[in-house]
Amino acid sequence: MTINETLAAALAAVEQWEKDQVDDSLTSPVSQIANVIDDIAVAVPANTNARLFAVPPKSETVPSVESVNTLPRQSLQIKNLDEKAVLVQVKRRMYSPYKLDTEESRAYGAGNVNKHLFEGRNNRVKEAISKYTEVYTYAKDNTVPWTTGVELLNIDHYMFFTAGLRQLIDKANDAVDDLVQHWDHEVTADLARLADIAFAKGKPNLANPNDYPDAAEVRAKFSIEVRYMPVPTTGDFRVGISDEDKDSLQRQLDDASTNASAHVLNQMIEPMQRAVNKLAVTIGDDGHIFRDSLIDNMVEVSSRMAKINISDDPEITERIKDLQSLVGTYANNKDVLRNSSTVREKAATQIDDLMSKMQGLV
Repeated sequence: MTINETLAAALAAVEQWEKDQVDDSLTSPVSQIANVIDDIAVAVPANTNARLFAVPPKSETVPSVESVNTLPRQSLQIKNLDEKAVLVQVKRRMYSPYKLDTEESRAYGAGNVNKHLFEGRNNRVKEAISKYTEVYTYAKDNTVPWTTGVELLNIDHYMFFTAGLRQLIDKANDAVDDLVQHWDHEVTADLARLADIAFAKGKPNLANPNDYPDAAEVRAKFSIEVRYMPVPTTGDFRVGISDEDKDSLQRQLDDASTNASAHVLNQMIEPMQRAVNKLAVTIGDDGHIFRDSLIDNMVEVSSRMAKINISDDPEITERIKDLQSLVGTYANNKDVLRNSSTVREKAATQIDDLMSKMQGLV
């Protein structure tokens, strides 16, 4: 396919996406209600006296399609928070490769100086720490905030979440086992590294075997604990609590729901803003180079937010679907985005428009 044919195909796909958006608005619940009322009005004779079939003018009962977006958005409480989410807490403990350098701290005289053991990435200590960090990152990426150290997990996402978390924990523990098994080798290599630095800087005490714990101590410093807890409700207490305390808890639950929705939207807005900024750079100017990750990141975050979203607000759900649909179109036309200023401008405009809608919901 030539570049002209590819460009034409890409523009056709984008135009079809725009048409689908218009079609969706015309089949919205408000439009469907209007159509049903039209059908009833046609089916019932004008002289029918039955009040059940009396149909007032549409303008008095159904807002026009154009005015739907101007109506105040209401927060729908279809399910209580405890019915659609659980709390999850992931605690990790790790060996810290830093050691207080008493001699350097004394010479510095204005604070502590820490020696960085196992510097660099090409060692088993950093590999184990990296695997433990992946566990923490996964837990944060697949939940929404509740409070410090505790997250809200969509109950429908529970099986997927726990399966992925178990795999990462197993890999983290395997990395620790490998580290412990080769601990003496890693210590010897790091002492040699520090000895080279000590020789170059004339500081013979830099490499000190006493700075390193033994293998058993290292193993004890690594652990991961995962706890699942129900979301509290005002009816959870076995003894009576005051109305004031109940109201306080309810406010916390309401705030958690609001914050969870904002988190989902902000997670999508961030890569969208980066995409708009990048696509706005004219081909040939500094910083114009397009990388597939620009689109892939939006595909990934839209898919992830669809799984972790716990909001009952249909508008948030629709915005997630809109992003999935839009970036899905461009995901199949990355080469055109790389080479066509026309498609870039169109993509930047569409992403920016959708982003504005999301920002209006935060």
